Amino acid sequence: MDEKADSQPKWKTRLVEGSFPDREFDIEFWQEQGDEAIFSAAWEMVELAEEIKYGRKPTLQRTVTHLE
Repeated sequence: MDEKADSQPKWKTRLVEGSFPDREFDIEFWQEQGDEAIFSAAWEMVELAEEIKYGRKPTLQRTVTHLE
């Protein structure tokens, strides 16, 4: 198979009529994408939410505790 054909995005669509769709389509779609794509999409949503809410990029929480 041609290497260029493998790099092309694969489209997956569905038509929903009448009622709210079940989650089977979404679960199947994301399982096909793999862990890296799932993490990347989740992190993109974190960045977007942080920017909308606070107008900045997300940062790691830094906590320092001193025990004696």
